[in-house]
Amino acid sequence: MLNILIIFFFSSLVSFIGSLQPGPVNLLVMDSVLNKNKKSAYIVALGGIIPEFVYCSLAVYTANIFLSNPFVAVVFKILLIIILLIIAFLYLLKKRDNISLPIGNIHKSGNIKNFLKGLSLAMLNPQLLPFWILVQVYFNTISFLKLKTGFHIVSFILGAGLGAFLLLTLIIVTINNYKTTLLNYLNNKYYYKTLALVFLAIAIQQLITLL
Repeated sequence: MLNILIIFFFSSLVSFIGSLQPGPVNLLVMDSVLNKNKKSAYIVALGGIIPEFVYCSLAVYTANIFLSNPFVAVVFKILLIIILLIIAFLYLLKKRDNISLPIGNIHKSGNIKNFLKGLSLAMLNPQLLPFWILVQVYFNTISFLKLKTGFHIVSFILGAGLGAFLLLTLIIVTINNYKTTLLNYLNNKYYYKTLALVFLAIAIQQLITLL
């Protein structure tokens, strides 16, 4: 039982630290807090953590298949680049109007859309699978982190999702607490242009790694 809890803790910690990079899901969560509300951001976050469970499971059960077939990783990376470029283009065309704090529970109709945004961007992240494969290999080199039973594996997978969600929650709470201050700086015509450039930079970085 103790080993299960230890694996869960370290899996969550690794996932939290691994999610610190300014990835597409993190950026969309931040944008949702600023332009919509906390609920919309949490729905994006929920969609964004599903692939953590998926890829962590794949890392445990099908690592050898994916490691021997790099074509799969290339396809996912190309799809991610295309989506990032589309998002950058849409933000580039989007006009910036002054925004204010949302009143009440709004944007109910966009729940599914927000969920799918987070899900699709995270699902097409080519770094998730190799990341969790490396983590799994590392865990199996340490006696108290070794995945020996089904309970250990479940604990490892659940920890992966929890760590990512905790980071996204921290982002949501932090930005929401300073939302008024941030909006004072972000109510300008360069906000969407800057966001577009960030997504474009991520796409270029992925393209460079592909080449």
